[in-house]
Amino acid sequence: MFVSGRRLLFIPGPVDVEEDVLLESAKPPINHRGREFHALLDETLGLLKRVLRTRNEVVLLTSSGTGAVEALAANFGPRRRVLVVNAGEFGGRLAEALRVHGAQVVEVASELGTLPSLEGVLEKIEAVKPEVVAFVYNDTSPGIRVSYARELCRAAKEVGALVLVDAVSAAGGDELDVDSWGVDGLATASQKCLAAPPGLSFVVLSEEALGRLVERPTTVYFDLRRYLDYLKRRETPFTPAVTLVYALRRALQRILEVGVDSWIRLHVERAAVLYSAFESLGLVPFVRREEHRSRTVLSFTLPGQRDLGEIRRSLSENYGIEAAGGLGALGDRIIRFGVMGPVKYSELVALVTAVGLELRRRGVEADVEAALSKLEKLKGLYEALRIR
Repeated sequence: MFVSGRRLLFIPGPVDVEEDVLLESAKPPINHRGREFHALLDETLGLLKRVLRTRNEVVLLTSSGTGAVEALAANFGPRRRVLVVNAGEFGGRLAEALRVHGAQVVEVASELGTLPSLEGVLEKIEAVKPEVVAFVYNDTSPGIRVSYARELCRAAKEVGALVLVDAVSAAGGDELDVDSWGVDGLATASQKCLAAPPGLSFVVLSEEALGRLVERPTTVYFDLRRYLDYLKRRETPFTPAVTLVYALRRALQRILEVGVDSWIRLHVERAAVLYSAFESLGLVPFVRREEHRSRTVLSFTLPGQRDLGEIRRSLSENYGIEAAGGLGALGDRIIRFGVMGPVKYSELVALVTAVGLELRRRGVEADVEAALSKLEKLKGLYEALRIR
């Protein structure tokens, strides 16, 4: 049985955080209405804009990523016609949040493990003429990504709709150009691809979005006008998680030291190799089409064995490795591996080996050696990025 120690988090978040980032969060709190915090927030938001590749306004919230999504729903949803592309649990939650805040929601959904066709979505946009188009770029429950995000944004703009994107598990780990794609409101958070501790989320707002905030948002805490007003003096309207801002600043600095292009490349290439390695072990990607598979949370099934909960428990108890099951209807039908942030090469080796051994114990012909040989394709990338 695994002896207590640092566990390896291969879950959809939070991710493992580097020691120097964690140490930043151990700094003593400071006055969040004072000049020191003004400078800290200003610097951190500047770094965040560079990582997210945007010149648009960025609001920092003390909340989980769901808080940022709720902020978009409360400030852009009330009394508006909204089309939601729903490809999983979080797409459903996005639609729910918008309904709760008074939006008239039309969903375009698909069978779990698949993405609604772009043609079908475009037809719906043309028929509905929505005021807002909203989607989850990377839905971690089935492990699916909206591969046509750029085209979807373009189609929304052609009918004059605002574009709202939940990019909580994609920003920093997949291609995303907020400004040139025409994203008006983007929600993301600290604890996934940005590799910082959980507790902070962010909303990016375009010029068009700033001019189309609803007059009376259905919230107090997430009233974006209030945040934007306080942001003029580099403050937040409510007490922020000051020490987490220190940690976020360091995490963003680390990404920029690697380079944003290289950071995203790490996620993209690592995912491709891992899909292939796990297939060598006998696992089957849950998302059928390769271009729709998430680059940050990888989901698999095992033919002939629907319940994968036992394998997850064995990984935790015997190896100190935390993986995830599915959400909602998927439950233990799938196993998910979150691979966000600077996951070390040695940790990938440990994961693949442990999964292979657990599958062999259950009679699966898992080719561990072949899986590990595929991982070797990442050695050069890890060395080039100086991630040990």
